[in-house]
Amino acid sequence: MDIENILIVTGGNIDIKLLDAFIQDNHDLYIIGVDKGVCALHSLNISPDFVVGDFDSAGEKVKLLYTDKENALCLQPEKDYTDTHVALLEALKFKPKHIYMIGATGSRIDHVMANISLLKLALREGVEAYIIDGNNRIRMIDKYCRIESCEAYGKYISCIPFSDTVTGITLKGFKYPLDNATMIKDDSLGISNELREEEGHISIDSGYLLVMETKD
Repeated sequence: MDIENILIVTGGNIDIKLLDAFIQDNHDLYIIGVDKGVCALHSLNISPDFVVGDFDSAGEKVKLLYTDKENALCLQPEKDYTDTHVALLEALKFKPKHIYMIGATGSRIDHVMANISLLKLALREGVEAYIIDGNNRIRMIDKYCRIESCEAYGKYISCIPFSDTVTGITLKGFKYPLDNATMIKDDSLGISNELREEEGHISIDSGYLLVMETKD
């Protein structure tokens, strides 16, 4: 099966309007519902292509509707990986170009941090992965990315080291440019930058760098 774009809807805070708009704007999505994320899809009358989870927070109605089908992977509550982690592993089997995660942020900061770490797992498999919510679009890079001003997700763009050290950081087209800089993990130098040209270019020589586009 040739699948280029996968949407994972997981069980954090989900902006239903954002989810609906994203699905309407991207018609070629393979959709994976994860635990409570299946409820959000069900509320929009959208049947996921695949479901994953222990469904401890989805409710009995949704659990009965979706977990007895062939396209369901039902997990035990006691497990080594989170439901979202398992869903990402399933998504990577298709070798897609892009993976988008909605519902990966919320009040459970431990889950948010774990989900951000999953961006590295996708990147190491050569897949561009994004976490998207109403205020943020988050990706991780190990080489280069470009952000066009007309498609930027928000006013602010922050670059945060994920690995202990990131070297060769070069920012072009930004209010605060950098040229071959080095940042360490506890450095806040890259917070709240802004585009000043039609395109912003971010490149690094080594390490892993989080790129966060933020609306507020």
